[in-house]
Amino acid sequence: MEPVGVSSRVPSTALTHPPPAPPARPSPVPADFREHWARVVERAVSRGHAERFEGIVWANDVARGAWDGATPMPDGAMLLEEAIERGPKGDRAAGVYAMRKTGGAWEFVVVDPAGRVVEGASEAACAACHREAPSDSVFRVATRPD
Repeated sequence: MEPVGVSSRVPSTALTHPPPAPPARPSPVPADFREHWARVVERAVSRGHAERFEGIVWANDVARGAWDGATPMPDGAMLLEEAIERGPKGDRAAGVYAMRKTGGAWEFVVVDPAGRVVEGASEAACAACHREAPSDSVFRVATRPD
């Protein structure tokens, strides 16, 4: 008769090696957004982010079509705020704040300067603040002159 409740010997490597990390979430930010997206806000102090950096706001074609209106943006709209940190030794890239509309709701993602999604970023704080926006969770400001 076989013993009940006894497992086979655990390999010693199982005790010394942590489990593999889950795969990184892919960034929603296209590498070539500066070449193909519309710059809808010129570089300015990012008031919504404690004025820690300056930002440039970019819109994909779907968002650009609705940017100047007061109506909600359609699904597929995506906005990026490219963060630029000011410093005594000059400016440096500080990452990208992205918002993408899917299924009638906005998804918020923070991407570091190397293009990796920042896991554990407070997307809930982004959503809470953006709910205060005048229309559709978007703080629309004057567009740049064409």
